[in-house]
Amino acid sequence: MRRHPPFPVRLHGWLVRTLIPSLGPEFASQANSAFQDLYDDNSGASAGKRWRLFKTEIGSLLKTAFSEFRTSTGGELKTETRRGGRAPRSRSGWLGVVRLWAFQATDLTRSAIAERWAARLSSMEGLIQDFRYAIRRLTKNPAFTAVAVFSLALALGANSAIFAILNPLLIRPVIPLRAGEVVNVYTPRQSADRSYRPFSFREFSLLRESDEVFVDVAAFRPTMVGIGERLGAEMRRHFGFVVSDNYFDLLGAAPVAGRFFLPEESGPSASVPVAVASHAMWQRHGGGADFVGRTTMINGTRWTIIGVAPAGFSGGNALLAPDIWLPLGMSSRLGGAFGNASGGRSLTDPSNFALHLVARLRPDVTVLGAQSRLAVLAVRLSESAPDNAQGARGLEIEPPSRFNIDTEPASDGPLLVFGLLLLSMSAVVLLVACLNLANLFLAQGTSRRGELSLRLALGASRRRVVRLLFVEGLVVAVLGGAVGLLFSYGANTLLLDSLGRSSAFASMGLTLALDVTPDTRVLLATLIFCGMASLVFSIGPALRVTQMDPGGYLSLRASDLHTTDRWGQLFSGRNCLLMGQLGLSLTLLFSAALFFRGAHAAARLDPGFEPKGDLVAELDYSLSDWSDLAVRQRLTLAVDTLRTLPGVRDIALASHLPYGNVTQSLEVTAVRGNLARTRGRVTAISSGYFQAIGVKLLRGRDFSELEWRSRGNPPVAIIDERMARTMFSNDDPIGRYLQPVNPPGDRGSGRMEIVGIVSAHREDLLSEQPPARIFIPLGQDSVARAFVHLRVAGPTIPDALPEQVRRTLLSVDAEIPLVRLAPFTTIMETNMELWAVRFAAILFGAFGLIALLLAVIGVYGVRAFMVARRTREIGIRVALGAQPSHLLAILTMQGAVHIGIGLSVGLILSLATGRLLASMLLRVSPNDPLSLAAGALPLAAAALLATWLPARRAVRTDPMMTLRHE
Repeated sequence: MRRHPPFPVRLHGWLVRTLIPSLGPEFASQANSAFQDLYDDNSGASAGKRWRLFKTEIGSLLKTAFSEFRTSTGGELKTETRRGGRAPRSRSGWLGVVRLWAFQATDLTRSAIAERWAARLSSMEGLIQDFRYAIRRLTKNPAFTAVAVFSLALALGANSAIFAILNPLLIRPVIPLRAGEVVNVYTPRQSADRSYRPFSFREFSLLRESDEVFVDVAAFRPTMVGIGERLGAEMRRHFGFVVSDNYFDLLGAAPVAGRFFLPEESGPSASVPVAVASHAMWQRHGGGADFVGRTTMINGTRWTIIGVAPAGFSGGNALLAPDIWLPLGMSSRLGGAFGNASGGRSLTDPSNFALHLVARLRPDVTVLGAQSRLAVLAVRLSESAPDNAQGARGLEIEPPSRFNIDTEPASDGPLLVFGLLLLSMSAVVLLVACLNLANLFLAQGTSRRGELSLRLALGASRRRVVRLLFVEGLVVAVLGGAVGLLFSYGANTLLLDSLGRSSAFASMGLTLALDVTPDTRVLLATLIFCGMASLVFSIGPALRVTQMDPGGYLSLRASDLHTTDRWGQLFSGRNCLLMGQLGLSLTLLFSAALFFRGAHAAARLDPGFEPKGDLVAELDYSLSDWSDLAVRQRLTLAVDTLRTLPGVRDIALASHLPYGNVTQSLEVTAVRGNLARTRGRVTAISSGYFQAIGVKLLRGRDFSELEWRSRGNPPVAIIDERMARTMFSNDDPIGRYLQPVNPPGDRGSGRMEIVGIVSAHREDLLSEQPPARIFIPLGQDSVARAFVHLRVAGPTIPDALPEQVRRTLLSVDAEIPLVRLAPFTTIMETNMELWAVRFAAILFGAFGLIALLLAVIGVYGVRAFMVARRTREIGIRVALGAQPSHLLAILTMQGAVHIGIGLSVGLILSLATGRLLASMLLRVSPNDPLSLAAGALPLAAAALLATWLPARRAVRTDPMMTLRHE
C-alpha cells in the first residue's frame, strides 16, 4: 500500500509551490519560520502543542496576507469583473455570464497546461543545450576524447561480445513456439541405480496415443550421416536427426521452403527417401528456389530434399545444429548410423530401444503436477514391455536441456556457471575502464575548476553543473558503446568462423548453432552497460569537483589548492581509483594465467601411450548400409593390404580412439570376486593394438587373429591394471571372469574370461586418474567405426606415408568411408575437452590483456596529470640546483608506492578469485605462484614505465621556460 507523507509536509510543499512565491518575501520568511518551529524536536513542547501553535500562526499569516491582498487589489478586481460581465449579460442574459465563466475556466486550464509544458520544454531545451556543449567540448579535446572512447569501447565491446554469445546459449528461446509447454521424456529403471535408456517405437506409440498428460509426443534420434556424391574420399560426415512426422509441428517450426514429413513417410514400414535440410545447408548450396526437389547422396543412397527448416532452428539444442532431418521410417536404411544403436532391428521390435522423446504438455498440466499421472502411464509401459525386460520402469519429464541430447536428464548448470563467470570477468573489465575514466574525468574536472566555479558564482545550481558533467560522460559512454558494439560483432564473427573451421568441430561433422548477430536484447544490454558506466565514471567526479566554494576558489591560484597532508595525498580519491584499478587488473591477469597454466598442463599430460609416430585412419562404416559381415571383410582386406606398405612397423584396429571425444562404457561384475559393479571404458580391438599405440602388456596374452577376425568365439577380455585392482584387489585376474551387467533390451555377451592385463592409460583430460579399461576382440562386437593405427619405426611420420595410405585404401575399396587421415598427435589436438580449456584460456587472456592496457592508460594519465600540476615546482627546484635524476627518482618512487599498494590489494583479490575458480581449473593450484608472478610482473613493469615516462618528460623541461610561462 502506498504511504503518503505527513500532512504538515504536504501542506508545506503546497504552500512553497503555490502561495508563498506570490505573497511576497516577508510572508515566505514568516511561513518558513513557522514550519521550522513545527519540525523542531528540541523545543521541549509536545507534538500536539507544536501543531496547535503552528495552525494558529499559519492561519494568522494567511488572514493577514489575504486581507492585505483584498485591501490593495480587491476593489479593482471587483470593478473589472463586474465590467467584464455586463456586456454578456446584456446580450444573452445569465446564459452569457455562464459562458463567460466557462471560457475563463477553460482559458485558465489551458494556460496552466501551457505553462507546465513550457517548463518541460525549457528543461528539454536545457538538456539539448548540455548535449551540444558536451559534443563541442569533446570535439575541442580530441586526445582526451579518443583515449576515453577507446578505453570504454574495449570494455563495453568485451561485455557486449560475451552477452551476444550468452544470448543464444542461455537467454534467447530455442524452441520457437510456447517453449514452456515442451518437455523431454525419460524412462529410468525403478531400482537403486535408476539407469536410463531410450524408448521403443511401441512405447512411443503408447505415449502418443494417451492424452492424460501430453497434447502430443514426438520421437527423434541424433545420428551421423555421410553426404556426398559417392562413398569414399568425397563424402563428408554431417550431424542429423531422425524424427517422427510431428516433430517440427510440436516444436512450433514452419518450413521456409517446401514441406515437412508426412505420416506415411515416418511409419515403421515406410521406405520413402526424403529429407529436410537446415537453413544453413540451404544457404551453403546457394539458397535458390530449386534447392527443394533436388536429390543428394546420403550414406550411399539417393534422397530427395522436400523442405528447408527455418533459420536458427536447431531442434531444441542451443549449441549444435543438425544439418539434415530424416524420417523415422527410413531408420533401417541408415545402416550403422541408426541401426548400430538399435541393433539393426526393425522399429516394430519391442526390444529395440532407440528413440528419444519430446512432448508438449496439456495446458492444464504443469511439470510438477504431472507426476501422479506419469505413474499411471509408467504402469502401462511396464505391462507392454517385452519378456526379456529386467524390472519395471518409470517416467520422468524435465524442461529440455539447451545442450544435452542424452537419454538421461542433465543439468545445464556447468555452462550456466561458466557463462556467469565470463559475464563477471567482463564486468570487472568494465569496472576497470570506469575507474580509469573516473580518474580522467576527475583530472578534467580539476583543470576546469575555474570554469565550474564561475558558473556556480554566476547563479548556476550545483544540480545543473552536475547534469552538465554527467551529459559529457553519457556522450562518451554512447560513443564507446557504439564502437564497442561494432568491435564485439566483428570479434564474435571471427571467433565463430574460426570455431566452425576448427578441427575439433569439423572432424565430428558438427555445425555450431550460435547466431551472434545483435538483436534487441544485445542492443538493450549495451545501452544498459553504457548507462551504468556513465553513472559510475561521471557522477562521482562531478559531485567531487562541485563540492567547493566558488568564491574561495576564484581568490586562489590553482596550484595552491593541493593538500599538504602526506596521507591525504597518498589516499586521495584519484590515487584510490588508480590503486583499485591496478588491483582488479591483477585479478584478471592472474585468472588468465591460471587457465593458461591449465591448458599447458593439459597439453603436457602423460596419456599413458605414445601418440608420436602413429598415423590414424578413421573409417566410419555407420555412413553406409553395408552389413556387419561385409564391413568385416572390407576391413580385413584393407588391414592386410596396408600391412605391406614400407615403413609401417605395426598395424591394428580399434572401435574407439583415446582422446577421440566418443567413448563407450560397460558395467561388469567379477565372477567369484568383488561383487560390486564397476563401470569401465570398453574398446573392441584387433591383435597388435597395444604395440601400435605404445601400451605395455603386463601379464597374460594378446588376442589371437581368430578372435578378432571372426565371430562366435568364446568371449574373452583384457583389462588394465586399474580395473584389476578395483575388481580383484591383490588376486591374479588371469583366468577369472567378468560378467556384463546389461540394461533391459540390450544384447549382452556372456561372461568374459580375462586373458591379459595392460598398463593404465588416459581416455580424456578431465578425469583425475585414468579410467578403468576393458578391451574385447573385434569379433565380439559389431563394427560401426574403425580406427586403423599405423605405427612407423621412428617418432616422425614420413611425409609421403599419408598419401600412400589414402591411395592404398581407395585402391582396395573405392567406396571406403575414409573420413579422416592424420597423425595421432594432430587428432589429439581436436579433443573437445582440450579445446574447451584452451578456449577458456584465450577468453580470459583477452580479458587480462584489455585490463592490462586499461591499467597502463590509467596510470599514465593520472601520473601525467599530477606531474603537470607540479611543473612550476619542478622548474623552481631545477633552477635552484636540484639534480634532474634525483627528481626523476622521487617522482617515480611516489608512483611506485601507489603501484605497490594496488598490487597488494590485487594479491588479496587474486587469491580469493583463485578459490572461486578452483573447481574449473585443470591440474593447477588456485594459489599457483607462477600464475601470480605471470600476472603481477608484466602489470608492475608496465605501470612503472607509465609512471616513469611523464616524470622523465617533466624533469627534462627547461626551467626558465616554465618560470616564464608562470
